[in-house]
Formats: sequence, structure tokens, C-alpha cells
Amino acid sequence: MSRDEEIAVFRLAVRNWSEQNFEGTVALLADDVVHTVNVDALEIPWVSSAAGKAEVVARLQLIAATFAVDAFVIDSLSYVDGEIRATILVYHMHRKTRERLDTKVRFRVRVKNGRLVRIDEFLDAAYIDAFQRFVTYIEQSAEEAGLG
Repeated sequence: MSRDEEIAVFRLAVRNWSEQNFEGTVALLADDVVHTVNVDALEIPWVSSAAGKAEVVARLQLIAATFAVDAFVIDSLSYVDGEIRATILVYHMHRKTRERLDTKVRFRVRVKNGRLVRIDEFLDAAYIDAFQRFVTYIEQSAEEAGLG
């Protein structure tokens, strides 16, 4: 595939996710896709790494169940040494608490034969950890007050 075709595959994956087209997103994953996340050690399920299409799909399903996607927008994109590098503006709402998660996510992606084969995701670990602690606190407080 050409550089432009690989970039087009990535752009389509971003658009599909932004439009909550789950099936369209999944269709662009290779069977042996590897998705790593730099904050995996935080043990937050929706930011865990996964290998193989089934594991990545399960992780994406968890993200979709946890967040409503308001927008997933390419802020910057480059192609270096056969790899797509992009910064994505993420606008999500936590479904249970209605809290906003607006942040930037950096990606390094490899495409082969029209499918995403490697996705490396880089998040602000302190921000993600603080957000998770905050929504957990809100959920627990609501349960204790009988509002859960």
C-alpha cells in the first residue's frame, strides 16, 4: 500500500470511532493487531493493552460502554519511517457520572494490507489516573447515598 492509502485507512478508523461506527472501526483491525497503551500499569480496564483482534475488540467495547464519544478529531498527522504518527483530540463523556474526559492522545500506528496491525497509544498518565479516581469517588458517593 502507498503512504496515502495507509493514511486513508487510519483516517477512516478515526472517523468511524468518532461517529460511533463500531463495526466500521472493527473491520479495519487485522486479526493479529497489537494495541499497547503507555498507562497499562495503572490497571484501569479501559486503558489496558491488548493483543489479537478479539482482545482489542473487547477493549473497544469496554471503552464504548464506559464513554459516549462526542468527538475524536485528528489534530496533527505525519508519516515517518512507515508509521503514522498522530495527535487526536478526544472528547468523551463518562456514561455513569456524565463527567467529561477531554484530552489529547498520541498514536503511532502501522497499517498493512488495509488493516491496522499495530497501535501504540500514549496518554497523560497522571490525568487519566486522576480522572479514574474522580469518577470512582463520584460513583461510590452516589451508591452510599442510595442514588446508584
